[in-house]
Amino acid sequence: MNLFDTMEIRGKKLKNRIAFAPTVMATAGHEGRVTDQTLCHYTARAKGGAGLIIIEHTMSNNKFGLDDNGALCIHQDRNLPGMMDLANAVQAFDALAVVQLSIGVGRAAGRGKEPVGPSAMPLKIPENSMPKKFKMFEGQSGKDSRSLSISEIEEIENLYLDAVFRTKTAGFDGIEIHAAHGYLLASFLSPFTNKRDDEYGGSFENRIKFLIDLIDKSREKAGDDFIIGLRMSGDEHLSNGWTLNDTLKLIPIIEKHGVDYIHLSSGTIEAWKYTFPDKEGGMIHEAEAIKKIANIPVICPNIHDPALAAKAVQEGKADIVSLSRSLLADPQWPSKVKDGKIDEIQKCCFCYGCLKTLMQGVQTRCSINPNVGRERFVPEYFPPPRKGSGMAI
Repeated sequence: MNLFDTMEIRGKKLKNRIAFAPTVMATAGHEGRVTDQTLCHYTARAKGGAGLIIIEHTMSNNKFGLDDNGALCIHQDRNLPGMMDLANAVQAFDALAVVQLSIGVGRAAGRGKEPVGPSAMPLKIPENSMPKKFKMFEGQSGKDSRSLSISEIEEIENLYLDAVFRTKTAGFDGIEIHAAHGYLLASFLSPFTNKRDDEYGGSFENRIKFLIDLIDKSREKAGDDFIIGLRMSGDEHLSNGWTLNDTLKLIPIIEKHGVDYIHLSSGTIEAWKYTFPDKEGGMIHEAEAIKKIANIPVICPNIHDPALAAKAVQEGKADIVSLSRSLLADPQWPSKVKDGKIDEIQKCCFCYGCLKTLMQGVQTRCSINPNVGRERFVPEYFPPPRKGSGMAI
């Protein structure tokens, strides 16, 4: 396999093996609506040549999601027109457009939202758990999470299915169910955070119930021509946490239930250094282990170097590589690699300035690319003219 070979996901053509990983930019407007900046940001990455654009962590509800702080949300019909424009802008460049759809951040809830999870438990960041740039958070504590009732779980599920239908209505090619790095759905999977003794906890089968229900009902809601991917931590790297062996056990189950790809992450809130490694390539070994048994495409993140990306695909360790910070630093990364202009790539320097600005409560910025966050002022990043009537609702 080659980095620029085509492939199909649920009958939809992917022009290459490069994805833009879901990357929170905090550019959404009131109630999580798409803004001009949102449109231009994604237009830049689609125009740059990535074959799969996975729209950032998008909330299916505003009850257990994020505050009105720039997070995208598709919890109401009024948000549909902007999402339609976003799907159209990405697809205009022959890229597949998929929305990473979330039930909520759970224990990671910030100001204004109550931390919830499968079980009530405290949050404290352990020593030696954070990337080098974020050591200052080690030892800090957050609010204790509250256990969700079964009626609340059912409410979250229904709100999610409404959001799936809106995403399909907006014209996207699919969704990516967010069950990674300690957020709400991930916390149901993990024995570290799930101490329930009802149908949603205890055994492996009970802990994955919420996820499998969402997969099955999302497929029923969206139909057979809609991509359903899954983002999850291959290994939480925690004592009594979700392990790589758990992931390997889950793979044939999600395949049976119609998941179209698995997109890896790693770590969790108490092991963030695996989610944001100080060096690239740290998740390739997990991708390789999953690839050996998976019959669906495996997407591996945390790759920046074109040679490493090509090697991972050529050696069959991953089907697709996903880039986040590298496509912030240079949206043209895919096109430059394809054209043999690797020396012209503006490279990510691992300063984590993007994440630092986001954590300060402002829109994401980049120390390498001054246009990140201001693509709306760069004419080459304006969305192309919309095809059709635009009256799909």
